[in-house]
Amino acid sequence: MIGSRGDVVSWTKRISALARSGRAAEAVAAFARMDAAPNALTLASVLPACAALRSLDAGRAVHGYWFRRGGAPGANLIVDNAVLDMYAKCGALGSARRLFDGMPERDVRSWTAMVWGLARSGSPHDAVGMFRAMLSDRGGGGEAPNEATVVSVLHAAARTGALACGEALHAFALKRGLAGEQVIGNALIDAYAKCGDSRMAFRAFGELPEKDLVSWGTVTMAMAMNGRCREALTLLSLMLRRGVRPDGAVFLALLSACCHAGLADQALEVLDAMRRVYGIAPGKEHYTCALDACGRAGRLDKFEEIVSQMPVEFDQQVLGVFCSSASKWRARGVAGVGGEQLWGRFLDEEVEAGGGMYALMSKSLADAGRWEDACAVRERMTARRIGKTAACTWI
Repeated sequence: MIGSRGDVVSWTKRISALARSGRAAEAVAAFARMDAAPNALTLASVLPACAALRSLDAGRAVHGYWFRRGGAPGANLIVDNAVLDMYAKCGALGSARRLFDGMPERDVRSWTAMVWGLARSGSPHDAVGMFRAMLSDRGGGGEAPNEATVVSVLHAAARTGALACGEALHAFALKRGLAGEQVIGNALIDAYAKCGDSRMAFRAFGELPEKDLVSWGTVTMAMAMNGRCREALTLLSLMLRRGVRPDGAVFLALLSACCHAGLADQALEVLDAMRRVYGIAPGKEHYTCALDACGRAGRLDKFEEIVSQMPVEFDQQVLGVFCSSASKWRARGVAGVGGEQLWGRFLDEEVEAGGGMYALMSKSLADAGRWEDACAVRERMTARRIGKTAACTWI
C-alpha cells in the first residue's frame, strides 16, 4: 500500500524493496506510476533495477530526468555510481566512459563499475588498463581496490590469457590479504586455468581456507581444460570424502575431462551416476559432452543409447557432434548407428541448422558414399539461400 499522494518516501521505500528482492520489473513499473517527484534516493533505487533488466532505454530515461533536474556529474556521487553501473551492465561503455571521465570525484564503486563493464563487454585489455589507472590514482590518495574490483580484473586476465597479469594480480591479492577470500580464490583458479597454468590453479585452490561448491567445480574444470583428466576424476573422490555433494556444474566438468581424454566408458559411468546415484537430471550440455567423448573414442555404437535417453529434442549442437564424429570415423559415416534417425530429422527440418552444419552434413554423407544425399543437402542449401561463411585467419 503506497502512502498518500506526493509521499516520495513511501514510493522510494517500495521501489527499493522491490529492487533489492529481485523484482526488478515491478520496481521499474512502480517508478513509472509515481505521483510524486522522485528524489536522488529514488533514482539510486530504481537504476539498479534497470541494470538488472538490462533495460538501457529505461536507464537512459532515468538518467535524463536526473540531468534535467540539475544532476550533472558530481552533483551526487551515489546517483552517478548507480548510472555508471547501469550503463556498464547494459553494455553502453561509451556512455559509461563519458560519465566516468566527467566525474570530479570517484570512489571504489566507480572504478569497479568501469573495470567490470570493460571486462565483460569484449574489452579485457582496457579493463586491465583501467585497473592500473586506479592503482596510479590511489598513489594520489585515491580509493583502494576491493574484492569486486580484483575479481573483475581477474576475469579480464582470464579473457586475455595473460598469465603474467594473473600472477601479478595473485601477488597483489596476497599482499592485500585478499587471496584467502573465497570469491577471489575462485576467480584466481579460473584465471590460471584459462591462462594454461593448471599447477597454479590447483595451488590457488589449495590456499583457500574454505572451499565451496564453486571452488570444487572450478578446479575440476581447470584440470579438464588443461588435459589433466585423471586428476579431474580424482577430485570427485576427494569431494565426496570432504562431504561435498557435486552438482550439475561439477558433473559437466567431469564429462568435459572424459571428453578431452576420449574416455567414453568413464563418461557413460559419470552420466549414469549423475542421474541414478545423485538424482540430478542431466541437461543437454551433459548429454552432448558424453556424445562427444564417445565420438572422440570412436564409440559411435553408444550414440543411439545416449540419444535415446535425452529428454530434449535433437538440435544443431547434437547433430554437429554426431557429424564431426562420423566424419572422423568415416568407415561408419552418417549411415552408422544412430545416424539414420538424425538424418531423418534433418530432412524433416526438425533440426535448425546454419550453413556450416549443412556443409558438415554434406561432407559426412559424401564420406559415407551417399552422394545423392550429399547433393540433396547442397540443393537444399541453395533453395533456402543458406550460405556458409568462408574460414579466415588474421595470422
